[in-house]
Amino acid sequence: MQTAKKLKQDEKKVVLAYATLKLKANRLNKELDSMKENIVNLFDRTNQNLVIVQDEHGNSFGIQKINRKRKNLDKDKFKLAHLDLWNKFQKEIEYAEYKAIGEVSNAQ
Repeated sequence: MQTAKKLKQDEKKVVLAYATLKLKANRLNKELDSMKENIVNLFDRTNQNLVIVQDEHGNSFGIQKINRKRKNLDKDKFKLAHLDLWNKFQKEIEYAEYKAIGEVSNAQ
């Protein structure tokens, strides 16, 4: 693995904090995704739009279901119907991604 040149102490701290938080966020997003089906089923079964529960200390937590609408371009249909325009307005973008590397279990 290639490492950076000599890092200052504060730079080491920010790299460690960023990587740790990024790994935690990835783990938490996976946990949320795995729970979502149960939440959808709960709201479907109870036919409610708000569910509130209490923890062992009496603190209330809840989830509210909010149905929203938005418009979205159907890119596949547009591409089929107007390939010339599709090609004319395509552009390549360049961006940087900062991927966390490390053991997920260490990012508790």
